[in-house]
Formats: sequence, C-alpha cells, structure tokens
Amino acid sequence: MTDNLRLDPAPAIVRQAFWLAAIGFLLVLAKTAATGTLVAGFGRTYAAGAGEAWTPGFDLIADEIRWRLVTALGVGVVLTLMVGVAAMAVGRRGDSSRTLVGFVGLVAAAVLVLGVTFSPESAIAADDAASLAYYETLVPAWFQTLSAVTVLGVVVLFGIAFLRMGRAAAADYYQDYDPAARWRGFGSWLDFLRRR
Repeated sequence: MTDNLRLDPAPAIVRQAFWLAAIGFLLVLAKTAATGTLVAGFGRTYAAGAGEAWTPGFDLIADEIRWRLVTALGVGVVLTLMVGVAAMAVGRRGDSSRTLVGFVGLVAAAVLVLGVTFSPESAIAADDAASLAYYETLVPAWFQTLSAVTVLGVVVLFGIAFLRMGRAAAADYYQDYDPAARWRGFGSWLDFLRRR
C-alpha cells in the first residue's frame, strides 16, 4: 500500500464516530472532575453543617458518603483514561481499533451502571427533612444529575460510535492499512478532522 492511500482522510462516518467517543470522554472527565471537587471540599462541607443536622448514625452515613466519593474518584480517573484511549483509537487504522472501542465501551457501560448502585447518593438515609437537606449539601442535586447524564450519555454515545465504526465506509477505512507501518493512523489530527 502506498503512503498516499494510507494517509487519505478518514471518511465522514469515522469522524462522526470519533466525535461521539470524544463527547463520551468529556462526560466522564466532567463527572470525574466534579467528584474530585466534592472530595476536596467534603471536610469543609461536613464541618459547616454537622452540628445542626446531627442525628444518631449521622457520622456513619457521612463516612459512607465520603468513602463512596473517594472510590468514585479513583474509578473515574481510571475510566477517564480508558475512554480517552478508546476515543483516540477511533482514528487509528487497524482491525483492532473497532475491537478496542467496543471493549472499552462495554467495560465503561458496566462500570457506570454498577456505579449507579454504589453511588454516594444511594448511601443517603435521612430521618427527617433537616438531615436530608444536609446530606444534599454533601452530594448536591447537580452532581446526581451529572452522574445520570454521564451514564446514559456514555452508553448511548459509545454504542452509536461502535455501530458507525462497523458501517461499510468505516470498515474499508479500518481494513486499508499497511501492517508494516509503525503508525497506522492518519497523517495528522487536522487531516483526520478535516471534512471531505
């Protein structure tokens, strides 16, 4: 195969798959950053309202929320890296690109759906309205909304991206590469993103 053929711009369907995966990456990155923000400010938020909302078992629930936030942050960092690598792999010519994106999409979907079950907000067990209001300062409603949007968004976006990567024009792009080439991708990101 010639270099001219190998460096032809990606078809529109591959670029669309890339943007879908990139948006999924940004959703996971936003959720991870939000989790980091909550973990960083947890002690301050906890101390600000602990006296007025204290009930028996309050400290146990707050500790459980903190532990779940820290766990979600660790999982989020790993998931962000995985999804970022998968988004970058969309533009790489090679048979393994579609496999990698599909595998990471499935793993990300499983982790995010399991994360809903073990999320910080599922640890909230308030006895009265004052306790519930305080717990909502530890895990705000905007974080719960962002979590839900991230789960749905990543599952749908990576699913559509994977389906787009399997279309005929995309299949030709992924199968048309030089196995001896060190870099089987596009000439540059600008070439990849250019519309033709």
